[in-house]
Amino acid sequence: MNATTSADLYAASRARLTEAGLSFSPETLAGRVPACPDWTVHNLLSHLAGVAADFVSGNLDGVPRPPWTAVQVDARRSTPISGVLDEWATTGPTLEKLILSGETSHPLICNPYVDAGTHEADLHGATGIGRPPRELWLATLDWIFPVTEPNEDAPGLLSVVTPDGTYQVGAGEPVAEVRTDSYELFRAAFGRRSPAQLRAWQWSSADAADSWSTGLAFLPQTQVDLID
Repeated sequence: MNATTSADLYAASRARLTEAGLSFSPETLAGRVPACPDWTVHNLLSHLAGVAADFVSGNLDGVPRPPWTAVQVDARRSTPISGVLDEWATTGPTLEKLILSGETSHPLICNPYVDAGTHEADLHGATGIGRPPRELWLATLDWIFPVTEPNEDAPGLLSVVTPDGTYQVGAGEPVAEVRTDSYELFRAAFGRRSPAQLRAWQWSSADAADSWSTGLAFLPQTQVDLID
């Protein structure tokens, strides 16, 4: 992924989320996000503004674990959404310039569209704003795969065949193959699909489905079916 494409994907996601956030009613902002059940819509947008602020200030202690994100949410809990998005309108472009400058090689700072796009899809599930564009989730799949150290519960090498390409997870000899949609893989990789939803993919064997349905996600996996 070159820096210009990364910055452009992030800027476009930020613009879409900002437009949506400013249009939300107080009731929508107070609603829970099924993919992030501890967060409201306001909390999620606060996290995104907080990520940009922390990245440009170099506050990376604990990134990206929950205590790090909790500080972002708590700090903006009483801030009106217009203030949250005004902050992001300042720190977001600064982050985009940092990406383009080549002054950092930190993988999360250099690719913030991954987190923004994941949460854009989360907000689609919560509010119906629309999925992020195909180019974003395909770029995310190219960024995260292949992965040589999957969840410890996932043995061997898995090939995930999609209409847009084949992605591999794991290491060693091939042990399984599965076919699914690229968007579903994007959501599953970040824990947004339940084991039951993964088992419904087209697996090479029932044993593979059982093994990998809890071994594919790189973030904590939802136990409820999410539709977005």
